Amino acid sequence: MLFVVGLVFVYGVAGWLGFGLYLSESKAHQKAEESAPAILDEAFVGDDVVFKINPRSPKYETVVLGAKSRGYRLMNETQDTAGGSARTLIFEKAN
Repeated sequence: MLFVVGLVFVYGVAGWLGFGLYLSESKAHQKAEESAPAILDEAFVGDDVVFKINPRSPKYETVVLGAKSRGYRLMNETQDTAGGSARTLIFEKAN
């Protein structure tokens, strides 16, 4: 009986920790979206730019469209996780 109570407690704590992590990443993502113009202005300097997409960065679409508006084109992209939540994007300055 004590084992079952302990098991339920452990799963409950893990669930709350997971929920807290989700909320934290959600707020960080929202803040990054709001700050996207400044983040992209700082990142897109030079001929070639490497930009990492993750749960705490602006959305993929925001970055690609922001790069295009700054005169860059997407040259390569790799998925760093199986689910695609982390990507590495490589941009080149368009001539």
